[in-house]
Amino acid sequence: MTARRSSAIRLGILVLVLAVVGVAAWRAGLFDLRDSAALLSAVEGARTLPYIHVIFVLAYIVVATFGLPATPFTLAGGILFGTGLGSVLNWTGATLGATGTYLLARALGGDALRGLLGSNAARLDLFAGDAGFRTLFRLRLIPVIPFNALSLTAALSGIAIRPYIGATGLGILPGTVIYTYFAGSLVGGVSGASASARTNLIVASVLLLALSFLPGLVQRLRKRTASAAPSVER
Repeated sequence: MTARRSSAIRLGILVLVLAVVGVAAWRAGLFDLRDSAALLSAVEGARTLPYIHVIFVLAYIVVATFGLPATPFTLAGGILFGTGLGSVLNWTGATLGATGTYLLARALGGDALRGLLGSNAARLDLFAGDAGFRTLFRLRLIPVIPFNALSLTAALSGIAIRPYIGATGLGILPGTVIYTYFAGSLVGGVSGASASARTNLIVASVLLLALSFLPGLVQRLRKRTASAAPSVER
């Protein structure tokens, strides 16, 4: 009971830190950026800032580290910097932010979640060992899975930092490029800007939906290839 109480306290501290940062971000108006008009207004104001590239990446890292809404930043990166540079900056901010989440969760949570779950901790082995990279990579490819929730779960599961960063960096790359490329259309389509924007919004949605099925298709293809391979007689 003492071990479980200690685990609960450590997880409680982590939740408290995230909650405090979340309230501060809400009071600062960060959550308002989920509205397309507010986001476009913020983007226009940011264009004149000096060292905007550095400021943008640092802000993205902080937002992603503490589990705050990062999608507005991804869209803003596409609008501000275009597809090429925007994708690089968005990917850098998201990957480093996810790494920050990992370090924060490990520092405050550590193995607390396993201690709290007790005999049920085996469920976290989904991310353990050599399979951890493949599992996290497949889940990162699916854009409908909450980015921050997955970061926290993987970090608290005990996955090593190298496969965590590798799977995250590779897994979020396709979705990041798609969001960045269609950033203007995603924002414009929501606000009803034009027929072209709405068309691009539909295309982006289809591509993101296709990403959801990609891990399953790859796994099926690998199984078919393995079953179709001729057996070698000794």
